[in-house]
Amino acid sequence: MSGTQLTERPHEYVSNDRSTDLPIASQDLLQGQRQVWIDHGGTLYCLKATSNGRLYLTK
Repeated sequence: MSGTQLTERPHEYVSNDRSTDLPIASQDLLQGQRQVWIDHGGTLYCLKATSNGRLYLTK
């Protein structure tokens, strides 16, 4: 990663297939927790929120 951060969200999200391309808020995934486990094709990944607002996805 280059360390580039997204500082502003686009005003409008445009997609041809709205059923699959809509962004999901991290709060919806984490549901008040600091981490959540994601099963992707039988492999578990851990999505963690840090105290400084970053997200880390680890295997």
